[in-house]
Amino acid sequence: MAHLTKDYPHMTPLDERAARKLERRSKIISLEEAGKIIASKRSLSLAGSHSADAAMALIRAAIRAGARDMTMIPPVTASIAADLPIAAGMLKKLYLSYVGFEYLGLAPAFRKAAAEKTLDIVEADEPFIILGTQAAAGGRPFAPVQYLYEAVSLPELNPELKKVVDPFTGREVYAIPPLPSDVFIMHAQAADAYGNAQCWGGTGQERDKAKAADLVIVQADEIVSDEFISRDASKTTIPGIWVDYVVHVPYGAHPTFSSNNYALDEDHLKLYLDLVRNGRADEYIQKYVIEPKDHLEYLDRIGGLPRTTQLRRMLSGA
Repeated sequence: MAHLTKDYPHMTPLDERAARKLERRSKIISLEEAGKIIASKRSLSLAGSHSADAAMALIRAAIRAGARDMTMIPPVTASIAADLPIAAGMLKKLYLSYVGFEYLGLAPAFRKAAAEKTLDIVEADEPFIILGTQAAAGGRPFAPVQYLYEAVSLPELNPELKKVVDPFTGREVYAIPPLPSDVFIMHAQAADAYGNAQCWGGTGQERDKAKAADLVIVQADEIVSDEFISRDASKTTIPGIWVDYVVHVPYGAHPTFSSNNYALDEDHLKLYLDLVRNGRADEYIQKYVIEPKDHLEYLDRIGGLPRTTQLRRMLSGA
């Protein structure tokens, strides 16, 4: 048998070829490490919606690490997750669907940058961002749509929206370009050390954005066991095989809402809006982004345990 296995390796007995037990590698890194990784990239994609489930701890870490001149592909609606990076000079280009604070008013840093033309704004909409992300996720050269843009001004405002001929019908249709990113960041309520992440809200954009990115970083309110994840795998938003790094940051979505976990901090958002609207964005950035030596100090500055407990109780109705 020995001479056969030497000449024909495929004839090695199965018990000798059995794979050794593989050790799973933890993907947990520090917030500071994650911020440096994000800052080294040129394009960034976000999940979340309005003022919910934003990866704010990662955004603050990237700003501290010196992120500049980035292109952002936000979720179809965003508030401080887009406005703060604009205020901090982190962005050069933004794909715009909606950036605002809903009932709290307009996004002041975005409004100022748009008025002064200091930001390259691509006039997009929800289909443009969703279908462009899906095209990138699927490796397609573009996403064709018909009729959608015939009665609106978007084709005149967005030079990235092109017309092509449908080879099957000969009709002209619009082509939305793929929207890949260097890095996608996502807030999760729970994740294990291997990257299996659960966002207990979500918008359905998370999987496409993860597949459209070269690198995926998840921040989680809580690090749980893989047994916890396996107990109800249907809650897993993105699987660990797609995730490169995990960061543990309790209350990391603050001041936005963390689905089924803690409430939006309206008072803090009002503070941010007041400072930025009155030309004091640097004051906010210094106090809440640059000066805190770590995430725990940030939490202290926003009110510490009494405030975070209050936000959790507000959501539970306690």
